[in-house]
Amino acid sequence: MFGQTPPAPPSPMELKAQITTAMLDMAGILEPVYDAADGMRRDLESRGWSPTMAEQCAGVWLAATLQGIGSGGR
Repeated sequence: MFGQTPPAPPSPMELKAQITTAMLDMAGILEPVYDAADGMRRDLESRGWSPTMAEQCAGVWLAATLQGIGSGGR
């Protein structure tokens, strides 16, 4: 608390490692979401939707889902 020296800031290599780890964690979290959007698109196409409309619908769902994840699920 008082009288203590603050911790030293991380070195550039430590920052790089922290950022890399965080990005890998994020990729692991988002991969199932992207897979679900791809599956949705393929399913809609198999049901007779045009590729353009299936892509647009899956894209809207993906954007809304990513926004929900980014805002903490609110």
